[in-house]
Formats: sequence, structure tokens, C-alpha cells
Amino acid sequence: MSSVVDEEADDFEEAPPQEKAWFRKKPKTKPNRGLAKAPRGEALLEYFRRIYLSVQPPADQGLVPSIGITSAVSGEGRTTIATGVAAAMAADLDRSIVLVEVDLAHPGIHQLLGINPEPGLAEYLRGECALTEAVHQVSDKLFVLPAGDGAKEAPNLIYRLARADLRSRMSTSDALLVLDLPPVFTTSYGVLAASMAEALVFVVHAGSTTDEQVRESLTRLGENTVRSIVVNGYQPQLPGWLQSLAE
Repeated sequence: MSSVVDEEADDFEEAPPQEKAWFRKKPKTKPNRGLAKAPRGEALLEYFRRIYLSVQPPADQGLVPSIGITSAVSGEGRTTIATGVAAAMAADLDRSIVLVEVDLAHPGIHQLLGINPEPGLAEYLRGECALTEAVHQVSDKLFVLPAGDGAKEAPNLIYRLARADLRSRMSTSDALLVLDLPPVFTTSYGVLAASMAEALVFVVHAGSTTDEQVRESLTRLGENTVRSIVVNGYQPQLPGWLQSLAE
């Protein structure tokens, strides 16, 4: 198995030590796998499946190696959607899926999945731990790299990550990444973080995100980078008789 870190390409002050595996095989806390086990689990997976399939190129071009989930502001359900997309991909594909929490200022994936918040991406980027210590395996094909403790250093750490080519540092070269990205409108580094994804999903929370915030964010990202827009929290106005059937 190849080394976790390519020393010749390493940009960090102190490279994490080489190890045989790039993930933690046994999480210290029991993961919450409710997405797959809940009564509505299949319906939820189908919802997230449609999202990741919407950004894929034609079948003869292969799978997108990295999908970024971003939004204009915080609180739009971006982390939940990123986690669901990663879970759906792990259920469908015969590939390792790595969910990376790039929103260092507002970590939350550890709470959704019941894993330790640290060490994570921040500790790895500062050279305080190896990638093996930061990445947690939560199912057979799903791995998670939580944000760690990096809220106060988010701009600097995002800059380091943008130069790091994280995917190439993993021993399994066919791993697919799902990036839970920081918001674009309210951060100075949201666009830089988004540039690390091959395809972007833009999340809009119905009734809370303003048109100005959405337009400005999409302008910053560029027209060709966003392949899918997800409206989260939308409640269609259905006739009463149809609502009763839906319930």
C-alpha cells in the first residue's frame, strides 16, 4: 500500500508520519447510522442519490472525483446534505467515499455521525497528527475527516488545504471526496474552498436566504462551476386532500 503522504509534494511545515492505512479503523465512539436505518432511510437515500447524480458527467467520462456542497450563508442545511450525499454514494458505489468537513468555523459532522471531533482536518493541516489519526471509518465504504479545532485559523488553514491536494495523499487513489464547504457570501475564503471541488452543489434554504445573497454568491463562484442547486426546506402548497395522502 502506498504512503499516506507524498513527502516531495508536502507543503506543511511538519509532514505527518507515513503509515500503512489512511483511516482510523475503529472510531472511539459508536457512529450514528440513522440515515440508513430510519424508517424513511430508503426515501432519504433516494433524495440524496438524485443530488449526487445530478452533478455527474455522461457515463463514459467516469465519476466526478470530488463534489463540493456549498451555500451563501450558514444554517441552510449544507452539512446534512453533504452527509446524506456521502452516505448515498457509499451505499451505491464500489468506491471509498471520504466526507471532508471543510467548514472549519462551524463544525457539526461529528454530532451527526457520533464520532470524536478531534483530531481532524485542522490538526492534520497544522502537522499535529497523521492522516490516519484524523480520518474515521464509519461504515464499510464511508470515511469522515471532521473539521477539528480550527475555527480561529480557518482562513489560513483553508489556504493550506487548497495547496495540499488532499485526495492524492490518500493511499487509495480511487477514493471519491464529498466536501462540506464554508458559505460563500459570509466568508472571505468560501470561493477558495469551493475551488477544490470538481463539481459544486449550491444549497438554498427556502424562506431565509435572500435573492441578493444567492445572486452574489453565484456570481463569485462563476456560472460554470455550480452544476446543481438544491432548495432546502421548501414546503409546496398542496391541496388539503393531497396533503392527507402525502402524510
